[in-house]
Amino acid sequence: MRFFSKLPYIVKILAIATIVAIGVILGGTLMMKFSTSNVPVQAKTSPTVTTTVTAQPNSEPIALPTANIPTNSTPLEISRTLQIEKTKTQNTIISNQIAYGHFPYAQAERSQMMLIGSYATGADQRFEYLNTEAVQAFMKMTYAAREVGIWIIPVSGFRTIEQQEKLFQNQIKRQGSEEAAAKISAPPGHSEHHTGFALDLTDGKSPKKDITLAFENTDAYRWLTKHAQEFGFELSFPPNNKQGVSFEPWHWRYVGSANAAAVFANARNQQ
Repeated sequence: MRFFSKLPYIVKILAIATIVAIGVILGGTLMMKFSTSNVPVQAKTSPTVTTTVTAQPNSEPIALPTANIPTNSTPLEISRTLQIEKTKTQNTIISNQIAYGHFPYAQAERSQMMLIGSYATGADQRFEYLNTEAVQAFMKMTYAAREVGIWIIPVSGFRTIEQQEKLFQNQIKRQGSEEAAAKISAPPGHSEHHTGFALDLTDGKSPKKDITLAFENTDAYRWLTKHAQEFGFELSFPPNNKQGVSFEPWHWRYVGSANAAAVFANARNQQ
């Protein structure tokens, strides 16, 4: 300090100015270092945000699978099942052609049938079945008839192609030819009985007139012609029918449901 006090005045001013300049330089250098260190921090932050934003669209395709392949096999499985069932049904049809005025009918499944009564007694007794869609209507019809003293009995209902074959062959022996037999009995594969919607009826009070033209003269037939249609039943082969089949007053069919009416659509258009 004594040395500094002995220096000339001008030298003192220069020394102070030098010290101040050095301080300013050092301060500016420090400020530049601090400002430079903040830039990388901001630069790193910005790319991080950008990366996060661009990553969101990339995650969407992963969350959405392309397709459920197993569901595409379902229609194919159903299609195969339908084709198999259709083939089974077609196998029960002997011919798709009209035979002596009789339309072809597929044999219905036994599981669709329900017991409606029995016919005859002893060794000749047999049980008759009808399609479940027609059973309730048939029961209502017979009960309504009983209320006025009419006793309607089912003689024959659902019939297989095998059973029809035996009946038709017996008619051929009696009548002498297929054409003559077909006037009375339908060829196998062409009987309305195969559907389960047709049945032969008789008068319980006149058993000797079963399955004969004499049934026309019974109380049961007269009642049926007036009231059967109220329960969805109609005569299959009326007199002078366009199919050319002999008049069968005992043979009635159920057309009271959409399915039943569709089964007999071709035959009904002939009347």
